[in-house]
Amino acid sequence: MHLEKNMDYKILWDNNIVLDLFLLRTKDNPYIKEIEKTFVENDIPIYLSSSQLHNIKFILSKQLKMNNISVSANDIISLFLKTHSIKLLKTPSYIDLEKWASSIDIEDELIKLSAETFNLYILTRDEKFLQKLGKKGIHPKELKEFIKNFAKRNIPMLDLTSETIYQYEKIEKSMDNVIKKSNFILGDEVKQLEDRIASYIGTKYAIGVSSGTDALVLSLRALAIQRKNQEYWDKDDLIITTPFTFTATGDAILRSGATPLFVDIDLDTYNINPELIEKAVQKYGKRVKGIVPVHLYGQSCNMDEIVRIAKENDLFIVEDCAQSFGAKWDGKQTGSFGDTGCFSFFPSKNLGGFGDGGMITTNDEELYEIILMLRKHGGKDKYNVDHIGYNARLDTIQAAVLLAKMDYIDEFTERRRKIAEIYNEGLKEADWIKLPKVLDKAYHVYHQYTIKIKGKDRNEIQQKLKEKGIQTMVYYPVPLHKMKVFQINGMEVFEDLKNSELASKNVLSLPIEPLYNRNFVEKIIEQCLGV
Repeated sequence: MHLEKNMDYKILWDNNIVLDLFLLRTKDNPYIKEIEKTFVENDIPIYLSSSQLHNIKFILSKQLKMNNISVSANDIISLFLKTHSIKLLKTPSYIDLEKWASSIDIEDELIKLSAETFNLYILTRDEKFLQKLGKKGIHPKELKEFIKNFAKRNIPMLDLTSETIYQYEKIEKSMDNVIKKSNFILGDEVKQLEDRIASYIGTKYAIGVSSGTDALVLSLRALAIQRKNQEYWDKDDLIITTPFTFTATGDAILRSGATPLFVDIDLDTYNINPELIEKAVQKYGKRVKGIVPVHLYGQSCNMDEIVRIAKENDLFIVEDCAQSFGAKWDGKQTGSFGDTGCFSFFPSKNLGGFGDGGMITTNDEELYEIILMLRKHGGKDKYNVDHIGYNARLDTIQAAVLLAKMDYIDEFTERRRKIAEIYNEGLKEADWIKLPKVLDKAYHVYHQYTIKIKGKDRNEIQQKLKEKGIQTMVYYPVPLHKMKVFQINGMEVFEDLKNSELASKNVLSLPIEPLYNRNFVEKIIEQCLGV
């Protein structure tokens, strides 16, 4: 896949610029051919608001007729759509109606509102409009300098606004369907998303919940009800997991009543080490009830070994798939190996919503029925409940957003994988950087592209990159066994956790926004090599 579209430059064309191009009005706009060349050669989308379409077509038809040009407006627009990348944005309805009755230019006001919705710039040669736009206006003669300066801007880890714009047509339509029906709690879209994700992951069932954290808690609670016929695990019950993960993984174990048993990671993949899992099970015996493997950074754990260990010892598996939507092990999706798979739709995730959200996948009908009750106050009848439950439903509006984004998930995954390839090639000669290692059976989706710094100070490298305008992140600077919450509320530690502690001091995640084009990725590589 080529990283062809340059989504970094968010520029909406005013009507006069579009018409200058359609009518080749070089006298009014001597820069128009250069503008078109810049956008086409750099694969920069041209943004338009829906309110502009009628006006442009009306004026174009009128101008063609006045000048006896025997080409139809439809033909010109059709060619424009075929040869240029166009992104259409909504026109907001929250314009002050009093302005309609005033002397204000309502057309400019609507265009300005559309641009403000997504923090876009406006390319226009209307001097009055430019004055009104201030720093958000670009005159045609200033475009080349704007592009040059914009390319020097800071590079964030993600650009969620660009991602939203890229997918917005489907998102807006999906959200409007919810608003039209006002079915905001467990509406049709929640079931549609559950069915779609169950099919995608390859499980019989999927349950939409309020967050990835709640997905873990509900899974562990349901397993306690199923396996022990009680609401919570006992404090003596141990659940194995990694200390090199987000707090929620270990916290969910505590919240389910059990005690986390931390087992160290493999330093090549940063995932939990199956050999150590087996040794921990041998040491603690029947106290160990289950395993919560975390598919960190978007690469699957070694599920062959983890499944084998679980089967041989009658242990449950709850997969933490918060970072691994779309990742596979030996061709099989993460989230389909365990008793349950737990996904997060936090906005920054590979499949992210417009707020919190999560999903639980399972093939176990009994677990499915228990989790359905737990997510809705603990019973099938909310006025006569069976269990200590939660208000942990996935909002319908979030389900609608995620349904729309599902259409793009495979494309975005491939974009991430392509960026990882560029990083791997560009950074391979740097002896102080350890690149991500991908296991033979793993299909890595690169929620994070994480390197390990060797022989240099990680924090110093991070600061130098920040000074060069490159944002990076450390996931995770404090392993769970070093946190007060686990030291106070209980944990068990198997042997030493030196690899987790070493990783926490040396890992660094680089930007892997799927809509960054090759130029931006190569700029990051250049700056990394120069620190």
